[in-house]
Amino acid sequence: MIRLVGTLLWIALGSTKPSAGVEKTVWMVVGASDPSPAGIAKAAKGLAVKFPGILIFQTSDCGDKQNVFGVALEVSDSPDAAKVSLARARGIVKDAYIKRCAAVPQSLLDLRFQAVDLSIAGVPDDAVNWDDTDRRSKAIKLPDGRVVVAQRVFVEDPEDPMEGRQVRVILVGGSGRGKTLDDDCFTPERFKSRDGLIAFQCAGEEAGDQLLHIVVVFDKDGKQLANVNHCRNPNLPNDATATCSEESYGPRGLKLRPKRVALTKGGAAGQRPTP
Repeated sequence: MIRLVGTLLWIALGSTKPSAGVEKTVWMVVGASDPSPAGIAKAAKGLAVKFPGILIFQTSDCGDKQNVFGVALEVSDSPDAAKVSLARARGIVKDAYIKRCAAVPQSLLDLRFQAVDLSIAGVPDDAVNWDDTDRRSKAIKLPDGRVVVAQRVFVEDPEDPMEGRQVRVILVGGSGRGKTLDDDCFTPERFKSRDGLIAFQCAGEEAGDQLLHIVVVFDKDGKQLANVNHCRNPNLPNDATATCSEESYGPRGLKLRPKRVALTKGGAAGQRPTP
């Protein structure tokens, strides 16, 4: 089975967090490029057969103003090592070339996570509700300096009202590694952190013309402490409590009221609705 950089087996987080230091220069052997995430995913799928360690990157992570997607067949820390890799790659991809890149700190490239997951190649061409945003993953910096990756993937399911769109939230624990906090969190946002705790909200069900939310809280090891249905705007006033704005929808529209949630390991203050 091909094991992509962005989907390696997750390791326990511990206290590891990625460095937010200066740019690190890498030299990539590029086997394909495309202006669209859909196009690069299809190109990468074919190359992955011969190059199982490929990394799909975006040139904005190199500081380029014009963003283009590429497939790195190999990533090296020196130009000499890249030249050796290039000679090897050109036996299969004749027009492969080397790109020098000063990786933006804590970008997907710097973290060695896929900018576009390989599963995106499977999105049907006639899918009507998919756009480029649904195909691109994103690195999100937490207030305490750690990073999570919103990894957008395609899961084939003809009955899925979301047309197979899913977003995994991964707490980065090293180069290309992390702990999956949530397998299916549509529109992860409003991230808060405190003493290792992490809270954020996911889009939930619709009520009238309003979108309701789910608030989730995790400890430093990625264990869930709370799952609060119909709540938004999470906060962490202390290490034993989370707060959010409880949502209720009625004839007069959406109402919000303060809610406090006690944090317990393995605890869940609500269940996620089925779409």
